[in-house]
Amino acid sequence: MAFASLALAPIPPVQVFGLFVAVGVFIAWLTTMIFVPAFVVALGETSLNRIASGNTTSSERVLAWCVRGMGQLATRRTYLLLGLFVVVVGAPVPGLTHIQINDNPVCWFKSGSEIRVAIEELNETFPGVYNANLIVEATGLEDLTDPLIAASAPGLQQTLERNSVVGDTTSYMDMAGPVPDSGDIKRDQMAIKRELDSAAESPNGHLLGGLITSEYRNANIQLLMKEGDNQAMHELVDLTEAHLADNPLPAGFDIAWGGETYLDLVWQDKMVSGMFKAFLSTFGVALVLVILLFRSLRWGLLAMVPMSVSIVLVYGTMGFMGRNYDMPLAVLSTLVLGISIDFAIHFLQRCREQMKVAVMNSIEAIERIFEKPGRAIARNALIVALGFVLMFFSSLGPYLVVGTLMASIMVISFLTSLLLLPAVISFFTKGNPGRGST
Repeated sequence: MAFASLALAPIPPVQVFGLFVAVGVFIAWLTTMIFVPAFVVALGETSLNRIASGNTTSSERVLAWCVRGMGQLATRRTYLLLGLFVVVVGAPVPGLTHIQINDNPVCWFKSGSEIRVAIEELNETFPGVYNANLIVEATGLEDLTDPLIAASAPGLQQTLERNSVVGDTTSYMDMAGPVPDSGDIKRDQMAIKRELDSAAESPNGHLLGGLITSEYRNANIQLLMKEGDNQAMHELVDLTEAHLADNPLPAGFDIAWGGETYLDLVWQDKMVSGMFKAFLSTFGVALVLVILLFRSLRWGLLAMVPMSVSIVLVYGTMGFMGRNYDMPLAVLSTLVLGISIDFAIHFLQRCREQMKVAVMNSIEAIERIFEKPGRAIARNALIVALGFVLMFFSSLGPYLVVGTLMASIMVISFLTSLLLLPAVISFFTKGNPGRGST
């Protein structure tokens, strides 16, 4: 349901992602509930007894010893463990404020890859491989041959070219030559038109068509850029706004941004901000669902602890490391919800069942969970985490990020579920049989 709620997001790719994951989870659940029991029944009693009586391997004994030790640590060193988690979780919190939205699809490839090397070589040979456009539009009676607006273009170009991101700029005035200054506006305007007409009839006249329309109502200032990051594009937008604040355009003329790099900036802002809003809504849906599942506000809030800890630790650490919040990370934010809360639900449900036994206090109930249920959770976490480790060898940066984050989230949510949750339960219900089961 939490992933299905992404279908309400206003961004089509997010809707597809949410529905795709929701359907996949449902199919996995349906297969587990139907196929697995049928397969077990088909094995027969003899095969099941032979499997059950098999010798325990050394790896299983080590896993059981580790999980049992975690249970003893959580119930017997409660205050130490809670204090340690407060420090570990609190330290990365300031890093959350250092996260900034920035993306560049070229940077999705590892440094030294063929694409990255090619981009670097092209940037050294040419003014730049990324492009953006400033569109100047005449909204009044005068067209772009007006000497006032014609004189504004070179000044804006010089301001942009002083920025290290910009390799070169081109406008229609580069083909018309210097702006005439005879003191007669009409005469100067006619001179500019003659220069543009002459440029249009020259061998390079086809270039003028990409810089200004034939009726001189719309013009294009082309920018070649050395960098294509969102932050670099945002820097140029701010620089242009500052220049126009000091040197406003004449009345009757408007200016707007366009081009691939600017489009990528707008797209990333909408996608990432949309994913963040979807993440918050999914978080709320997950909270409501676990509260309804446990029929308890306290247990529902407790189930959200591993998810919250994973988010703070992973994203806070990435903020300190200077890792930008890009599209792959935005998508992963929603996956954190399903992974982190899964272990918590399994653990808390088993804990509630054990604590309903009247003769058993909370400590005994928790320690019993660290037998077979605890080992099952540990196996699940290890298998999934190791599966994502294979993505470390990908040449694509997003795959590497996905593998690293998902493996980290699996480990963090596993440790939080089997250490922090029992420590919190022990802290509030120590020695009280059955308390907190409702």
